[in-house]
Amino acid sequence: MEKIKSILVTLVSLATIVGIAYGGIRTSPDSLEKWLTTHYAAKEKVTQLHFYVRDVISTPTPTNVVVASANTTSSSPTSFGQVAVMDDPVTVGPEPGSKIIGQAGGIYALASLEETSLHMTFTIVFADGEYNGSTLSFSGHNAYLTPLRQISIVGGTGVFAFARGVTSVTTLSSNSSGDAVFQYDSIVLHY
Repeated sequence: MEKIKSILVTLVSLATIVGIAYGGIRTSPDSLEKWLTTHYAAKEKVTQLHFYVRDVISTPTPTNVVVASANTTSSSPTSFGQVAVMDDPVTVGPEPGSKIIGQAGGIYALASLEETSLHMTFTIVFADGEYNGSTLSFSGHNAYLTPLRQISIVGGTGVFAFARGVTSVTTLSSNSSGDAVFQYDSIVLHY
């Protein structure tokens, strides 16, 4: 019980510092504590999401940029040691010009000597519709050349407070310039 109380106090303190104001959570410690005690015990919801992420490298304003490489990256068949940042549009459809509903921003590193695979950590910030202002955070292994991969959903805010889950990722298209479109099918547990 003491550990739970300590965690609750820490959460209240962090929320006060950061100024959380999503999903009915206000910035005062008392209102956050009340929200946590009434929602944390609430029944979990399951939300299924289907969206697309467009990764563009070939334009003058790319959404994915390499920011670091190891001395040995250029001689590695898997680009081991390369680190990049991304700020990719999240859309309702796979076609160019599809409605943008958010942005997927984060970092990834090519992290395998044996296969082209990424370790990814990124957050989708929804900017439209019923999830506007909410976020989902993803982290995990992405074996990029595998037809279907899964990445863990490790958190969220707003509508997705205390989120956890999994997303399946499929590469719908890619070209020799490195541009790609990914389909995300997510199952999110949240309160």
